[in-house]
Amino acid sequence: MRGVAIGNPKIGRGIEGRRAWRDQLAGLDDRGDAFAIHIHAASVGEFEQAKPLIEMLRAGGGRYRITASFFSPSGYEQQSGYHGIDAACYLPFDTPGQIAPFLDRISPDLIIIIRYDLWPVFLHQATLRAVPVVLVCGVMRLGSARFRPGLRRAFGGLYGMLTAIFAVGEDDRRAFALLAPGVPAEAAGDTRYDRVVERARAAADVVAFTPELIAGRLVLVAGSTWPPDERGLAALAGREDLLLVLVPHEPTEAHVAALRASYPRSVTLAQIERGDAVGDASTIIVDRTGILSALYRVGDLAYVGGGFGEGVHSVLEPAAYGMPVVSGGRIGRSRDAEEMARRGALLPVGSPEEIAGAIAALLDDRSERERLGRLAAAFVEEHCGATARILGELRRRGLLPSGEG
Repeated sequence: MRGVAIGNPKIGRGIEGRRAWRDQLAGLDDRGDAFAIHIHAASVGEFEQAKPLIEMLRAGGGRYRITASFFSPSGYEQQSGYHGIDAACYLPFDTPGQIAPFLDRISPDLIIIIRYDLWPVFLHQATLRAVPVVLVCGVMRLGSARFRPGLRRAFGGLYGMLTAIFAVGEDDRRAFALLAPGVPAEAAGDTRYDRVVERARAAADVVAFTPELIAGRLVLVAGSTWPPDERGLAALAGREDLLLVLVPHEPTEAHVAALRASYPRSVTLAQIERGDAVGDASTIIVDRTGILSALYRVGDLAYVGGGFGEGVHSVLEPAAYGMPVVSGGRIGRSRDAEEMARRGALLPVGSPEEIAGAIAALLDDRSERERLGRLAAAFVEEHCGATARILGELRRRGLLPSGEG
């Protein structure tokens, strides 16, 4: 194990973090008369699904002590300072000697697991303490490996220790009902939709795109791009009616330098923020991370990268702004992208060489841009409301105090 940790710094951080959970919870107050909720998420993305639940609970006026645990280093390192929780830690190693004192320390009245990442000792120890454990935003396909002979019984027992399952969709609910028939399961939706709408409404200007910089042009925000996406987008860089905001998934110094060489009249975001003269720049290369969602706010249309690699990145954020969205064709790993494409709210293209043509057609057709933008916004709005449904059902079942929010 030590050799693996040395070879992989992320694994090493995770191992050391799990050993230090007591230190990470050292400042946690006693629960007093507060209702104690513990939320577990594997990583960053899953915890984003927890935030609407946390924020609606906080806004309701009840007395809650909310703790969170994470499996991955990225989850703990990026989210442990989130304002909505009282304390955060790594989930300890899944052994009775670690989990029992951990549960004694946080003393939860309710445990919420986001999406997946169930651990048998954790669930068993919660069961021994009569602490209800619910799965939220759960996904399960009928073709999952969990249904294979030799695995089905084990996973059925694991999911069978849950108190309730709130599945994303009806197909997921049916799969959970087959795997763990003794656990109440219902299709409640996905809190991610509530989260992206909330973030879109709260987004602040992260950089001053002055009228002089935009100069009457349409703004294309290309988010989470990879080299195949960037090769296809380069054909658009010379259009005088377009300002391209290019947000590479990995904005390393070497990659940004290569992009600057490939895109004529390009400048970096750092140059703009320093107040450098940018002249007649036609492409802005974003050379830092963490601001993509807010950058979509300034766009007229969006391109989402990853669709010529392992799979397209999130299409929900630009859709929440009511933007027409184009992507590469590998969308099968994203339910959102698949459904948006079926409804005509996403335009996937088959090759990088097709990117420029698809976007050029939208640039030249305002009515089509507006139509696609309306479809995208309607798709997101239609799927909102899971947060309120889940909390309402938890109260109805007596798993949360009633009367708040």
